[in-house]
This record gives sequence, C-alpha cells and structure tokens, in this order.
Amino acid sequence: MSCPHVSAMIAVVKPQYPSWSPSAIKSAIMTTASQINNTKDPITKELGAIATAYDYGAGEISTTGPLQPGLVYETTTIDY
Repeated sequence: MSCPHVSAMIAVVKPQYPSWSPSAIKSAIMTTASQINNTKDPITKELGAIATAYDYGAGEISTTGPLQPGLVYETTTIDY
C-alpha cells in the first residue's frame, strides 16, 4: 500500500514546488520520514522486534514534512 500513499504525497508537494525535479520531491519525502510509528513507538518487525533501516527504508512518511523539508538533495544520473 505504500505506492498510493507516496503518490498522494507527491500530488500534494508538486503544486507547492512546481520547479522541483522528481529527485528533489523524493528527497523531501525521504528526509522528512520518521522512524517512529503513529503510536510514538519505534517501528517494529512482524514479531515485535525493533526494525532496522534495512526493514523500513526511510521510515514512515509525513503528510506535512515534505512541504517544509529544510534540506533537499538534488541528484542527476551523474551522481549514480
């Protein structure tokens, strides 16, 4: 279910920052993600152990964070 949520977040961010590239929007979403879930506890695995970045990626996206990210990384194909 992450695709519909991230797609909706992109639809919210793009009108606010129409000049941002797809990589800038991705950066804003990822750098403002939280490693704390909505009950203010660390994100956990299925069996209850605390998850690592290998389990949850950037974390749980924020609905307001990407609108004021503070820091955005702009990448191009040269960076890869």
